[in-house]
Amino acid sequence: MEKSFHKSSPTKKGFSLIEVVVALFILSTSIIVLYNLILSTNVSIFNLQDHYLSKEVANNRIALIHSIDKPSINSNRNGFIDMGGKTWEWQENFKEGDTKDFLQYEILIKLKDSNKYIYRTQGYIANE
Repeated sequence: MEKSFHKSSPTKKGFSLIEVVVALFILSTSIIVLYNLILSTNVSIFNLQDHYLSKEVANNRIALIHSIDKPSINSNRNGFIDMGGKTWEWQENFKEGDTKDFLQYEILIKLKDSNKYIYRTQGYIANE
């Protein structure tokens, strides 16, 4: 009885085609996910910056209402202001509050030539 012993073949170096395809698929999927994450983060940053600037415009209008630019009952005002390199459109609405001692206000802020308001605030001021 003859026994044959084969020497084991030398180990192959390198990757098979299937392994390379799978690795490229995983790499491309990861890159796409990272790209979408970065893109959505940038969009969120721009939206947050616009929201912050519109809030500052509203705060400026509130300060003016309390100091120099006193409103009257049932009046509406609007205008434009430049802030942060952008032109903002503001709209103020005033009506009588729960008592005659207070006026209720609403301030709406949006970018010029935009249809969507970015910021809205309401409050009361003393009716003087």
